[in-house]
Amino acid sequence: MASGVTTQCSPPPPPATGPGLADDYQFSTGFSTVQGGVWSYQQWDGTTYTDMTWDPAQNAWRGACEHCLIARDWMHPDVNDAVVAWKAPRTGDVVIRGTMDHHGDGNRAGDGVRTVIRQRHGGTVAKIWPSADYQVIRPNFTAQHIVQAHVEVGDVVYFHLNRSATTASDTTSWDPRISYDYQPKFTLDEAELVMDPADFDRAGIGVALDASLSTVSDGTNIDFYHSNSDAVQKFRGTLERPAGTGLTSRFTNPRNLDGDWWIENIYRTPTGRLLAFCHIENATTLSTTGWWAAGLAYSTDGGATFQKLGKTISTTVRDDTAPFDGNIGGVPYVVRDGYFYAYYGDPRPAVARAPVADVLAAAERGTVTPWRKFHDGGWEQKALGDLAGPAGRATTVIPQDAVDYYMTHGDAAYSTYLGKYLLAGYSGGAGKGTYLTFSDDGTSFEVPSWTQKSDNPAKDSLSPYETIVNADGTDNGVVGQSFYVYYGYRGKMANVVNSQYPQEWRWLYRQRVTLHRAGFDRPAANASTAFTAQQGGNDWRYLEHNGTTYVAMTWDGAQHRWNGSSPNLSITSTVQHPDGQKDAVRAWVAPRAGTVRITVGMNGVTVGGGVNADGVKIKIMKSGSALWPASGYQPLSPGTFFVPPVITTKVAQGEVLYFHVNQNLGTAFDSVTWVPVVSYVRS
Repeated sequence: MASGVTTQCSPPPPPATGPGLADDYQFSTGFSTVQGGVWSYQQWDGTTYTDMTWDPAQNAWRGACEHCLIARDWMHPDVNDAVVAWKAPRTGDVVIRGTMDHHGDGNRAGDGVRTVIRQRHGGTVAKIWPSADYQVIRPNFTAQHIVQAHVEVGDVVYFHLNRSATTASDTTSWDPRISYDYQPKFTLDEAELVMDPADFDRAGIGVALDASLSTVSDGTNIDFYHSNSDAVQKFRGTLERPAGTGLTSRFTNPRNLDGDWWIENIYRTPTGRLLAFCHIENATTLSTTGWWAAGLAYSTDGGATFQKLGKTISTTVRDDTAPFDGNIGGVPYVVRDGYFYAYYGDPRPAVARAPVADVLAAAERGTVTPWRKFHDGGWEQKALGDLAGPAGRATTVIPQDAVDYYMTHGDAAYSTYLGKYLLAGYSGGAGKGTYLTFSDDGTSFEVPSWTQKSDNPAKDSLSPYETIVNADGTDNGVVGQSFYVYYGYRGKMANVVNSQYPQEWRWLYRQRVTLHRAGFDRPAANASTAFTAQQGGNDWRYLEHNGTTYVAMTWDGAQHRWNGSSPNLSITSTVQHPDGQKDAVRAWVAPRAGTVRITVGMNGVTVGGGVNADGVKIKIMKSGSALWPASGYQPLSPGTFFVPPVITTKVAQGEVLYFHVNQNLGTAFDSVTWVPVVSYVRS
């Protein structure tokens, strides 16, 4: 054992007879051509569930109707619903997660589909999601569900795909996942349509969303603001139907400030004034194109007019700088501890702040006060570049890479229920969509725990400009346990050109989010139930190791696994497979300091076996030192079942535990089922 590593290895628990039941069940990984397992493939005629028949020509299960089909990665309803069914192997509390992704074709063919989740307990079948009768999935739309339920052994959960009115273009991807004893950070109800194209017309918005909706409540009325460059649209309504009555609002510019301005977020002062956080394009002092900024505008007449006050934050790169442009984003803000915290792109998400009292006093004088950027733990960098010199540097506040990157076209809030900062916005990369992330201090956010986007790289159907509103509509900057995230839907495929897109694809949805404290203080990190498509998500990373260096694997949405640089090098929710003289490594990053206990799920480790198999080797590392065994690897023979010892060790925040699987000599049958479980030991 390496010196300085405080570790205790206890004997394994009483030997199990073999692998135990899994804690995590994913439809795509459990898909079979045979009925009778945990997953089954059925149809529903409105009264009765019946089994489908396997059709090898379609490589799918077929119902009584021609187009009622279920394949591993898609479903299609007909007159009968296509129904994926999951039978509970044991009693317990479960979380049911999934993304319903209508394939569409970019031209709105068909009328979409509807989905619902039901549970059979004894002789009773009842709906468990959504709150409405169905989740309506319009053409090319994507929606997500996270719901908690209790199941008894033998209960059945049904995932219904309904054709709506017609069967045209109804192919939909839906990969349900059911996890035992998993605490979600939040649950999600259905995506509700709150504005359609007629509502956009009534609100005076002639194109798709071009900014986040700002919500302002005076305790009686809720006013909504949208901006399209210097044009401002104001309308009054409810959270369910924002586009009630159109009102008048406009910019004034007595100081003749340059740039093209958008209102992105609005703060209502204690005296009823309105402070608008603005996105500004073509915003340099010399009016040279290519540089963007954030600024403030101010209303003293209830939002009828907004006087442009000045610029407050500027980017450090031009808007055409690759791979992340200089788009400053939507400038979402949080008021906390006497400061405004404004989030923006520099070019990745960053934060600047200024004292609330100074900002409001300057606004009353018709001007702005200096802001400071957060960089390297301090607030010393000036936020606005000018003739005297460029803007200061800024530290990125959300972990990201060139594949999964996150923009600040969105909204922010502070949750009094959690005592955390929230940030919602737009995610880049294939499929594009929305994200939600959390922070204890407002300067360091976790890897987003909700990224709602398609695995289809050509899809671009969810738009930027998210809005957070407390569940009662009283505040868009402070929320409790439940709140709404509003986001646009534009139904677009990136490879389809449609000249009418700006007018046709105008839809606004909201989704109710309910936070759960237990999900933020999980006593145990189960590698299977916490498995995710994001590096660092739920504190787990997926790596390969060549004996010297750890390298991040790449997500494979089609296979629902992480792939390394060699053909068979991969990691799934339960299995690690080495290849090419590289270890498959699952890594856990400690979210906080403490003492942890390392055990194993599914009773133990199972090694594949077969012709020419020579077994594998496994080990656990911590901070570059051997944790178990004391040195080298633990060899495991082909086809064996092994129970490792229970390990207790101390970790610092950010310290990493590495779970290695090595190929030994060859790679034949080297799939290793190993579900590490890391639990904090309460003192």
